[in-house]
Amino acid sequence: MASSSTRWLIRGIAALALVAAASWLGYALAFQRGLDRLHVAAQQRLAVEAARLDGYLSRFEYLPSLLETSPSVFKLLGDPADPALQQSVSLYLKSINLLAGADNLYVLSVSGEALAAADFDDPGTPVGRNLSYRPYVSGALAGGRGAFFGVGITSARAGYYLSYALKDGGATKGIAAVKVNLDSFERGWRDLAGDALLLDERGVTILASRDAWRYRPTAPLSPNMRDEIARSKPYADYDLRPLGWTTVAAPEGGSARVTTENGTAYTLSELPINRGLWKLVLLDDEAPARQTALIIGALSGLAAVVAVLALGLLVQRRRAIRARLANQAALQAAHDMLETRVQERTAELRAAQDELVHAGKLAALGQMSAGIVHELNQPLAALQTAADNAILLVDRGSVDGARGNLTRIGELVRRLGRLTGQLRVFAYKSSSPLDAVSVEQAVSESLKILAARVKEGGVGVVTDIDAELSVVADQTRLEQLLCNIVANALDAVEGAERKSIVIRAAREEGQAARCRIAISNSGPAIASDVLRRMFEPFVTTKPAGKGLGLGLMLSNHIARSFGGELHGRNLPDGAEFVLILPLAEMTEAVSHGR
Repeated sequence: MASSSTRWLIRGIAALALVAAASWLGYALAFQRGLDRLHVAAQQRLAVEAARLDGYLSRFEYLPSLLETSPSVFKLLGDPADPALQQSVSLYLKSINLLAGADNLYVLSVSGEALAAADFDDPGTPVGRNLSYRPYVSGALAGGRGAFFGVGITSARAGYYLSYALKDGGATKGIAAVKVNLDSFERGWRDLAGDALLLDERGVTILASRDAWRYRPTAPLSPNMRDEIARSKPYADYDLRPLGWTTVAAPEGGSARVTTENGTAYTLSELPINRGLWKLVLLDDEAPARQTALIIGALSGLAAVVAVLALGLLVQRRRAIRARLANQAALQAAHDMLETRVQERTAELRAAQDELVHAGKLAALGQMSAGIVHELNQPLAALQTAADNAILLVDRGSVDGARGNLTRIGELVRRLGRLTGQLRVFAYKSSSPLDAVSVEQAVSESLKILAARVKEGGVGVVTDIDAELSVVADQTRLEQLLCNIVANALDAVEGAERKSIVIRAAREEGQAARCRIAISNSGPAIASDVLRRMFEPFVTTKPAGKGLGLGLMLSNHIARSFGGELHGRNLPDGAEFVLILPLAEMTEAVSHGR
């Protein structure tokens, strides 16, 4: 009897251990799978939010440098005490800011005193205050540009400041600054499935979906960092109390996990933005995944109980009648069906996850293909035209003419080779050195590539270019930029009654170190909504299959890589694009002077 009782006790303990192990294993696997699903979904939301925020910030990078073209701004910097000039420049800044949509736009002297501002008539205007302690002021004076996030001293509104040194004749005369308000992103985050926050370079939360998390660092600040904060005053009078979160190390390829002060557990996903200065963080509550895992763990334990009972019944009643054996077989079949359904659901989930990864790869491939097609389209069209002409000339027996076309084909093939090396210009900065490039030669080469389109369209092209003009650029990329602008002009005049394109290049008035290249056409005016966004990717007025909306974006990127600018505007009888580039002779003169 004692021996039989011991066996039953051992069997009972083994059965309980098996049920407990099945419950724990089911819970652990389901919980980890739930966390993995949260991580995949968070990465997608994170990429979208990071792209939106980066794109929004980049919209305002050009705005401070725009003031360098205003003579009235430099007059004010030369005579800062003139109230009439202050009023005039402030009204000018207000008109620009109404179009740009920034929080504020203002001009400071080299000593840091705010001389004029778009909000000059508001109570919280910075006009009259000295802001030299702000890092974006010292950054612009030291390196030409500055950036800083902080709470406004006069307005008490937080924003991101971008500054630009205003120079005349190589000397810094003042500073232009723009303030960008990011509150709309913070309001939008409150509608997301999880919580979100934005950390600056000090690890301090500057935007958050919860008010209690704002202006609190993720870790205690060092004394040196607190001294620097006291000088620059980025967070007004907030006490910067640490969040006090407990962090759990992330598994390889997964998300970190944190527990907040109130005990709520989150999975944490993060992504650097703003050139790596900031960090966008998404937090997903683990409670739903944990509840689901608990249910699956309970079901796993129940299945184990069923399995143990089935095994017990099979052992205890193996000598029973055939009917009992049939009942046990049915119970086992039900258990097998449950396992089969679990396996089928697991396979479906894995297939869905693989399909999601595959879709991401296809999207990246599509973007890359669009860029390659756009960049190679014009040289390939010119190559086709030259090849067709060579065949006609050979048939007519004109060997010299055919030789000229074959020489042109060779030049185009070499150009295609150079262009494929430049396709990375949108994603990476070119490492090839810039050199003096003749403007007249670059325009001539670009018109040769588009000669067939000009002739077929019956377009009159007039050039007025100073033969001695040379700019600091790269020959191939400058021709690429000019081809894009002239090709757009050819498209614009295609349906116009008068088809004409005028290309002018000369020294920019008032700035001897700059070259102004203007390309105007007699086509229709550019729509106002397109004019505001024409340098953004995939913005086009052309029908599907004819334009990709990448040409102006790439052209603007090339111009900025040369230290220049590209602008577009409507004329009374057409449209015009203006390219501003540094003159090569002035750059060489400065270099020799050093």
